[in-house]
Amino acid sequence: MKFPYMAAAAAIITVSLAACDNGSRFKVDGEVYGAEGKSLVLEKSDFHGRWIAVDSTKVDGNGRFSIKSETPASPEIYRLSLGDNFIYLPVDSTETVTVTTSAADFGRKFTLSGTPQAERLAAFEQELMALQQPDSAALAGFKRNVYTKYIKDGQGSIVSYYVLTKFYDGKPLYDPSDPEDTKYYAAVATQFDNYRPDDPHGRMVRQVSLDAMRRRNSAQGKKTVVEAEELKVLDIALPDASGKTVRLSDLTGKGKPVVVIFSMMNEPESPAFNRELASIYNSKAGAVTFYQISFDAGQYEWREAAANLPWINVNDPNGTASTALRDYNVGSLPAVFLYDASGELVDRPATLDDLRKRL
Repeated sequence: MKFPYMAAAAAIITVSLAACDNGSRFKVDGEVYGAEGKSLVLEKSDFHGRWIAVDSTKVDGNGRFSIKSETPASPEIYRLSLGDNFIYLPVDSTETVTVTTSAADFGRKFTLSGTPQAERLAAFEQELMALQQPDSAALAGFKRNVYTKYIKDGQGSIVSYYVLTKFYDGKPLYDPSDPEDTKYYAAVATQFDNYRPDDPHGRMVRQVSLDAMRRRNSAQGKKTVVEAEELKVLDIALPDASGKTVRLSDLTGKGKPVVVIFSMMNEPESPAFNRELASIYNSKAGAVTFYQISFDAGQYEWREAAANLPWINVNDPNGTASTALRDYNVGSLPAVFLYDASGELVDRPATLDDLRKRL
């Protein structure tokens, strides 16, 4: 079951899938002024981040060119090269992407048209190239603005993925080792989970997000000692329907996996989500612990819904301002995390089907 509703790297290696065998093709055409007679090469990356030529053409006497290639199995980033300069292109299916530039400005000043994704990518590239050695505060503001304009509503787009792979001044623009940047990876991973769960780019972003969370988990565990043992869990302590505080760290590491569920009880899709959770829970016959955190403002409605569920339910009165959402880099609801029987945070399943398989 795909999660049904939303609230609210070192560099990632670009993933490439084999082209479809159905004969469909996309086209890249346009004008490169001053490049008459020169060769343009269309490239895509392999699984190791190496760029491989897939086709080439010469610019005609009027500065025009056209290249066709097989449509990729999933949305992908290609690049058009002229010598040592490159223009990056998003390709989804059988569209035509049109490039307008000059030989002198190739890779620096250009326009892309033909698809909204192409236009968004070109606009982002121009903004990034115009960035002038910002201080840390200005760079953070730039990244927030880029998120709002090009990522926030991306719905798991290849452009969102591409933005996360970009370098600026020799370093990743969005650095997965920086706690302030990991939230952007989490947001994009959630988009892919909801809109393109089978896209390999989403799996890459999700892994980066999970690795960052594990690093932070490890760092916090080394600082907090409980009964002379390192604390492995990102702890949560919230009241259940009876008012009793239930602490997550009291449940983990007890010989059973623990599933942590971030959700709402009063969304229209919530009953179906909880029924699927119940199917998983009941199939494990007591061999797993569920800890479900709800962020509903209506306490009465939450208690009524929670009373019908056989696992631990707690409520966070802080709603979307919850520190638990921040600590786990949750950008949309529902979200699920899995601790293994030893109490180690091991996964963030993208769907309930994934959770079922992991258990």
